[in-house]
Amino acid sequence: MADKKPYFQRETRYNNKKSDPKKSDSFFENLIEKNQQADENIRWLNTKEAAEFLRLTPNALRILVHRAQVKYYKFGRRLRFKESDLHTLFLPREV
Repeated sequence: MADKKPYFQRETRYNNKKSDPKKSDSFFENLIEKNQQADENIRWLNTKEAAEFLRLTPNALRILVHRAQVKYYKFGRRLRFKESDLHTLFLPREV
């Protein structure tokens, strides 16, 4: 028992992970820019911008997403909305 080595914390991926929020944000912004270059008419909005567009709170918009009343797209863990899809919410629906 005298030959025991001192305990050390093994380096694991989750211990050494250094997240850089700017790097991930730029990744999603690059994806959006590529999509916008493919189709110039598409304007992508994040949750806060879409909520302002619809004059809702961001939490109310998330509730509508959960109820499948708003069309959304996910880039990683982030919700994105097409402005054209949000315009369709204002159109009258046939019953």
